[in-house]
Amino acid sequence: AENFDLSDSMVGAEQRRNELLELSDICQRVPAEPARGFKDAMQAKWFTYLVCHSIERYSSGYAHLEDRLMWPYYKASVIDKSAQPITREEAIELVECERLKVCERGVAKGRAHREGQPGANDLHIITIGGLDENGNDATNDLTNVILEASLNIRTPEPSLGFRYSPKINEKTRRLVFENIAQGFGFPSIKHEEKNTRQMIEHYKVPPDEAAHWALVLCMAPGVGKRRGLQKTKTEGGGLIWIDKCCELAFHDGFDYSFANMQTGPKTGDATKFKSFEELFEAFEKQVEFAVALHYRNRDVTRRAERQYCEAPFVASLDDACVEQGVGAFSEKTYPNPWSNTPGEQAAADSLAAVKKLVFEEKKYTMEEVVKALRANFEGYEEMRQDMLAAPKWGND
Repeated sequence: AENFDLSDSMVGAEQRRNELLELSDICQRVPAEPARGFKDAMQAKWFTYLVCHSIERYSSGYAHLEDRLMWPYYKASVIDKSAQPITREEAIELVECERLKVCERGVAKGRAHREGQPGANDLHIITIGGLDENGNDATNDLTNVILEASLNIRTPEPSLGFRYSPKINEKTRRLVFENIAQGFGFPSIKHEEKNTRQMIEHYKVPPDEAAHWALVLCMAPGVGKRRGLQKTKTEGGGLIWIDKCCELAFHDGFDYSFANMQTGPKTGDATKFKSFEELFEAFEKQVEFAVALHYRNRDVTRRAERQYCEAPFVASLDDACVEQGVGAFSEKTYPNPWSNTPGEQAAADSLAAVKKLVFEEKKYTMEEVVKALRANFEGYEEMRQDMLAAPKWGND
């Protein structure tokens, strides 16, 4: 920037030179020094994220309340003009740039992730909205800026999680619904009062800290301030695919469609089941086995992380780790034992369709259903359409 050629006939050369010098100054100072304004804060947050998630160890997302964390710096720059003064439009552009940087940062994913979540890069979630510890609307103009930037830039990530309450002002709620109407799939709506109560009653988080919960990945609330935050996926985390358990119940625990091996317990030859109760019992046993395996795996990986994968930089960001002198994966101020169970609806609908067509109407036999599943319904189009048209769970 210091050697920028001002003789260049390019329009805006002087402006670009000043921008580069400002960028150099910001990158030289943060995050080693406290942020002065919104530009400093956004850059410091991005550097910190890169170290935590790209250098020290891979993980996803931010797990903080973006609109509250960044509000003092936004206010100083956009409203008070006391530090790094910028316009509201320039602040929106900074948030848009962050969205582009998140999408730019690619992550290698395994086959299961690519097939189960096609199009997703890193499941990067930013939480906004909600109420404060006194039960009042905690949103601010930065909340709206984040939502407007999402509408403008239209990137799939970062996804947004919105802590919803009827107490939140109408303008912000309308921006939330406008984003949803675009078909982005976000913001996901999170129940403010129920999640806050979960933090207090189940995780034993003090009410003043519980009011600042944020999504630790895509679904579960976790502490979002400076003490006891979730520092590893295996502290919570993990998937138990209920629809896969349903599939295994039809094939005696053999996974023919993905692993081509015995992955579940032997629960009987489904072609010989004479009642829906037998099928459902096999399904329950597959779920029980998957849940037990899932939690055993988490226990093993937690121990392995403490021994081989400690994260000193992450630990330095948590006051409890610093005070106790322990690593990020050893400090457990608050538990967060969440697990995702995707596919419940698909499993319920599948079982309801089989119950109707096989055991009640007797239009098909279990042997025919198992053969159709093995063939991925090729040559069984009539059965597939009947299954799709059958009454589903919850429909009456």
